Amino acid sequence: MSPKRRGRRPDLFKVLLTGLTVGMTLTLGYQISLYYGAQVQPMAERAPTPSIVDG
Repeated sequence: MSPKRRGRRPDLFKVLLTGLTVGMTLTLGYQISLYYGAQVQPMAERAPTPSIVDG
């Protein structure tokens, strides 16, 4: 009696590509949500302080 195969093993390259695609999609979605969902911070304006010269 020959041993039965319970199914084909998944192709590791396809599993790798699927994992990379899901990971990159989640990362890109997270970055976009941070960029568009964040409140705009006010731009700080500060004049340079004059240098003090002792002489």
